[in-house]
Amino acid sequence: MKYFPRVLPVCRKTEIENGTRVVTLSIPDRDSVAASIWIRAGSRFEPESLSGVSHFLEHMVFKGTRKRSAQRIKETVEGTGGQLNAFTGEESTCFFARVLKPYFPQTLEVLADMVQNAVLDPAEIKREKAVILEEIKMYRDIAAQHVEDMMGEMLWPRHALGRPVSGTQASVRRLGRKELAAYRDQYYHGSNCVVAVAGPVQHEAVVRRVRSLFKGQKKMPESSFDPAGKAPAHPRARFLAKKTGQTHFVIGLHAFSRYDRRRYGLALLSLILGGNMSSRLFEKIREQKGLAYDIRSTSSFYQDTGALLISAGVESSRSRDVIRLILKELDTLTREKVSEGEFRRAKDHFLGQFYMSLEDHLDYLLWAGEHLLYRPELPKPESLRKGIEAVTLSEIRDIARELFDPRRFHLALIGPENARQRDELKKLIKI
Repeated sequence: MKYFPRVLPVCRKTEIENGTRVVTLSIPDRDSVAASIWIRAGSRFEPESLSGVSHFLEHMVFKGTRKRSAQRIKETVEGTGGQLNAFTGEESTCFFARVLKPYFPQTLEVLADMVQNAVLDPAEIKREKAVILEEIKMYRDIAAQHVEDMMGEMLWPRHALGRPVSGTQASVRRLGRKELAAYRDQYYHGSNCVVAVAGPVQHEAVVRRVRSLFKGQKKMPESSFDPAGKAPAHPRARFLAKKTGQTHFVIGLHAFSRYDRRRYGLALLSLILGGNMSSRLFEKIREQKGLAYDIRSTSSFYQDTGALLISAGVESSRSRDVIRLILKELDTLTREKVSEGEFRRAKDHFLGQFYMSLEDHLDYLLWAGEHLLYRPELPKPESLRKGIEAVTLSEIRDIARELFDPRRFHLALIGPENARQRDELKKLIKI
C-alpha cells in the first residue's frame, strides 16, 4: 500500500488492582470522547440450559440501577447529544457511548454503574423477555439470518458456538432473575473487563476515574470456556423447506483462529472470493450472470477456531446453478495462482478499509478494546499492516488447497426446493 497514516493515537494500558485493564487512545484534536466497557462473556460461555443469558443480561443492564432509572440512563447520554448502545457476540459483550468532551465523566460513570449495579427487577425481566422472544421470532423469519444460524449448528454441533447468540425461545423462557444475577456475578468482574477510552483524554486521569468507579470489585480468575474441539468428520447438509421468494443458502467450512498467522491470508482470500463488488463471485454470479442480488464471502475468527461462509439469496430454480459456479471458483483458486494485480488490489482494499475505520475514534476504540480483552499486548495497527503485506501468492493458494476440499464443505439451505432438488444439491456438493 502506498499510503498509511504517519501519526496514530498514543495507546497506553494500565491494569488496576481488581484486574480491570484500562486502555486509552489519546486524540487531542477531537471534540468528542468514546468510551467502552468490554466483558469477557458471550454465548460460548453459556451452558445449553442458559443459552441466550449473555444477550438477555446485556438488555437488562439498560433497565435501571439503584441510582438511575432506565429513562435517566438514556437521557443522561442521549439528552446531551450522545450515543449509547451495546452488543453481544460469541466471546464478548460490549457497552459503549460517545459524547462531547464535557459530558465524558458522567457518561463513564453511567456505564460503570450499569455493568455493576443493574437491579434486574423481576417485572422488567418479564417485559424484556417478551421483547427478546419477539426478536428471536424476527430473526427466524429472516431467512438470510436463520440459514447462518443453521450453519453454526452444523459447524459446531452440541457446542455453545453452534447456538444462536440470542438463545432459543425455550431457553430464554427459563431465564429469570436468579440465573441473570448469578451469571453477572460470575463474569462481570475486573479480570474479565477492559475499559477503553478514545479522544482528548489523559491516560492517568482516566485510570484514576476507573479506579474510583470500580473500587468495590475484588480480583477474580479470568473466565474460561469449553474448547471448540475437532471439526465434524464428514460434510453435512441441512434443509428447511419454506415458501420463500428466494432460496437462501450458506456453504460453510472450518478455518483458523484469531491467533493463527494464516488468518491474514484467509482474510485476503475471502475478500478476493466474495468480499466486495470487485470480487470474483460478485462479478461472475451477479454482474455477468444476473443470478443473485446478494452474494458474499465472510470469515470469522474465534479464540480457538474460525469459519469461512459463502452465502447467497437466489431464485429457487437457479440455486443449483449458483452453487455449481461457486464450487467451480473454489476449485479454480486451488489450482491457479491469483494474479499480481488482483492480489495487490485485495491488500490495498483491506488496508484502506482498516485505516479509514481508524479515522472514527469509536471504531478505533472498539477494535482496540476487543484486542485487549484476550491479548496481553497493546493493539498496533502497524502489526496488522505487516501481517497483511507479508502474505504471498503461494500462501493464498496453499490456504485455498487446505480449505477448499469438498470433504470440508457443509450446506445449509432455506427455500421451497422439493426432495428431488435437495438430493441433486447433495450430489452436487458431494454430501
